[in-house]
Amino acid sequence: MAFTDYKNIKAIKNKFPQIIVKNEEFIPTDLVYKTVNPYLQEEIKFNLKAYRSNEFYACENLVSPILREAWKPYYTSINLWTHQTIRYDDDLTGVPDYMFTHLEQEQYEFLSYPLLTTVEAKAENFEEGWAQCLAQMIAFREINQKPAMIIYGIVTTGKFWEFGKLENNILSKQSISYNINHLSELLTVLDHVLAKSQTQLIWFKP
Repeated sequence: MAFTDYKNIKAIKNKFPQIIVKNEEFIPTDLVYKTVNPYLQEEIKFNLKAYRSNEFYACENLVSPILREAWKPYYTSINLWTHQTIRYDDDLTGVPDYMFTHLEQEQYEFLSYPLLTTVEAKAENFEEGWAQCLAQMIAFREINQKPAMIIYGIVTTGKFWEFGKLENNILSKQSISYNINHLSELLTVLDHVLAKSQTQLIWFKP
């Protein structure tokens, strides 16, 4: 099945009954908020004024700029991909909207492993978004061939962002969502997830 064939978590559990889904506050509450680039702040403000409930608009004008900003401190060790096909088997194949992976020797055009974090953009449909995100997280783990690795996942409508992590067949979802209108908080949480993702590179050191 393609990732897009999974429409809800039940469909995932039917195919992968070992998966457990729970709410867990795994993002610290004492993070020091990051300073927002004024240019990005103005761009997001403008793009929200012109907002339309369209997945492509959200991806290009809200999601992409924020992910790129969060990625900048990590660009020498982590790569950001958009719409890159991945395949583990017939049940786990497709095209994540965005994903963060290992970057090897600054070869940005080549996919390097491990796969670290996947981002699924959905127009106001978190249920479907999480089903597809979870399928991608499972695929990442299997492709990496490191079952103990933690894989991070993000589902966003552009305006609202939700975070989760897959560890030992348990998907832990942060019970609150983050709002693009609180851009400093959102970028801080993204930075935390990317920092944690970066620590996973130790699994692939020689």
